[in-house]
Amino acid sequence: MSRANVKDKRKAQLIAAALESIAKRGLMETTITHISKGAGMSRGIINFYFASKEMLLREALKTLIDEYEAEWAEAIAKTGDEGRSKLDALIAAHFNKKLCSARRLNVMSAFWGHAASQSAYRNQLEAADAKIETVLTSALAHTLGGSLDEAKNAATQLHALIRGLWLNFMLNPRDVAREMLAAQAASFIDRLTGAPVRIVRDHIIARPAIERAIGEAKAKPARKAKEAAPKQLDIEDLFGNRA
Repeated sequence: MSRANVKDKRKAQLIAAALESIAKRGLMETTITHISKGAGMSRGIINFYFASKEMLLREALKTLIDEYEAEWAEAIAKTGDEGRSKLDALIAAHFNKKLCSARRLNVMSAFWGHAASQSAYRNQLEAADAKIETVLTSALAHTLGGSLDEAKNAATQLHALIRGLWLNFMLNPRDVAREMLAAQAASFIDRLTGAPVRIVRDHIIARPAIERAIGEAKAKPARKAKEAAPKQLDIEDLFGNRA
């Protein structure tokens, strides 16, 4: 392995260890010692790759943002030029298992919480927000057929809704289905477009795909109940699957 590849691999390991520590302890409680132990490296190696803990944390946030942007960009790249198909793809990406995971959202919320006092985090997050809202505005303008200002306003609302739904999942990952959250975001767009809606057991549904998502979400508790019979647990049962 070349020296450059070794350097990239070690940096990636340090960033992964930093993210893991933030998920466990929070942003301010994470120390260089936690990161070095998690990565299996000495503090001296960390200092070689990063000038300070703060620079490492900024790079960790950049990694999260890069993964986020790559995920939604890939989703819309697979769709046609239709605005609504892009919106559907964006919603699906935001509520897939990679982006909508309790661990990831927990780490992101730590950075969001410190963005008010840390200008570096704020600048990184604002740039990412501007990118996704530009894409949402374009898709909504195509779908709604109204003014650009109306599309921008709708994009801001949709983005805020997604963040709120993410928070709901982060706080209740075992009780909230990703499919239901995606359905709620999609129904917001349906209201904007004037699509016909009907009430189904207190949920506003407008499209067959959303109805299927809700049906799948409602079926999950029933399946879990059947699997609830007592069984002997080992350590893999306890820690093998994390949200």
